[in-house]
Amino acid sequence: MARIINFWSFILSLLWVGLFFFAFNHPSLLNINFCVAIILFFTGIAGFFGINNWVSAVRSILTVVISAGLTLVTGFVIFIGYLFS
Repeated sequence: MARIINFWSFILSLLWVGLFFFAFNHPSLLNINFCVAIILFFTGIAGFFGINNWVSAVRSILTVVISAGLTLVTGFVIFIGYLFS
């Protein structure tokens, strides 16, 4: 089960990076993007239990790094947006 979580959280984190750039055209999607990035971060952490080889280890590390970066950047954009509105 953790192997499936590991794989799909990686795929969804890559997809969500693409949706992050789409969210700049529709600012109401930034809050949804932020919440899903947090969920992907925790599922990426849960994916560490499904490590069998070095490929799945790299996939888990990349998932956590991508989702943490996405969370930080989206949170920063939302914070600055609320500051100037």
